[in-house]
Amino acid sequence: MAVLVVFVGFYWLLEASETSRKEASVAIGVYGAYLVIYLGIGPFPAATSIYMGKLYSWLPMLSVGAILFPQFNPSSPEGVTRVLGWMGLTAVIVILSYFKLFVW
Repeated sequence: MAVLVVFVGFYWLLEASETSRKEASVAIGVYGAYLVIYLGIGPFPAATSIYMGKLYSWLPMLSVGAILFPQFNPSSPEGVTRVLGWMGLTAVIVILSYFKLFVW
């Protein structure tokens, strides 16, 4: 949850991103909902691994960072970076939902 607060704070303080406020608000809301589902709603995995931690923690953080701050990736246009961020966030939500509903 601290990462969400940091992302929101940096986005509103820097105001250097070309991401619209509407898109940023949706991304922040989706990430907040993801965190509630991931941390607050069972079932939880019986065993964990480093790969699960990377998938369920790092990938959503990186995806939201790409949506909110696409200018930090100078090798791609900002639109491409935002689309990749949305794809990553959507993919991890689908994977988490599948595991929570059918595997765990």
